[in-house]
Amino acid sequence: MNRNIAYQTEQLARYFSRNRVTWPQFYESERVIIDGLSLDAHRSVLDIGCGCGGLGLALNERHGVVNYTGVEINPSAAEAARRMNPRAEILCGDILQLSRVELGGRQFDVVFSLSCVDWNVQFADMLAAAWSHVVSGGYLVATFRLSDRCGCIDMTQSYQYINFDGAREGERAAYVVLNAKDLMQAIIGFDPAEINAYGYWGEPSKTAVTPYERLCFCAFSIRKRNEHSDALRLQLKLPAEIQDVMEVA
Repeated sequence: MNRNIAYQTEQLARYFSRNRVTWPQFYESERVIIDGLSLDAHRSVLDIGCGCGGLGLALNERHGVVNYTGVEINPSAAEAARRMNPRAEILCGDILQLSRVELGGRQFDVVFSLSCVDWNVQFADMLAAAWSHVVSGGYLVATFRLSDRCGCIDMTQSYQYINFDGAREGERAAYVVLNAKDLMQAIIGFDPAEINAYGYWGEPSKTAVTPYERLCFCAFSIRKRNEHSDALRLQLKLPAEIQDVMEVA
């Protein structure tokens, strides 16, 4: 199985120990999608690419979530997550490897991958691994960068410097951009019961080197089928150009 890049920079711990730790610090697309879920103290959460575990803190603040497991590939960020989330379970490693060992067979009510799948060129494997940990009737919540043009997973053409001071220097991460139709086909391939999405056009990060001048930044919640599921339900609030490419109403 392929491996993801094991980022070593201290930038991640420095930034995520102060940012994306309270509910208002999350993006509008994420807040809209998350608020549409039935989250409470009884729901279990897996957060893939958890950084310093800020999502766990924000979900506890907003929805009372206490059962939180985070996975983080960067050792410094994982260590900070354990300090900041003493009640949480924080695993340090690559989800593609952890899925087979520490997390083997475990499923959760909601699996999150926020700004994680699109930082890894193994996005298809990442998406499948995340989906495998969703319980029947549960949700996968993931964010993506979309285009109505061809996508790009070539890290030599589209990448981002992990530098929160705004400089184009330091360790590089993949800056994955997906064609909207390709993503929708991949999601539908999971045979979900429901797909919700919310997104909008924006400019690429200032620390990104990419051929795109604008991107659709969006969050999806994808519900896994159970014995009570009927036909696929779609609720997409995305730019018209993106929905046209997806060929959905």
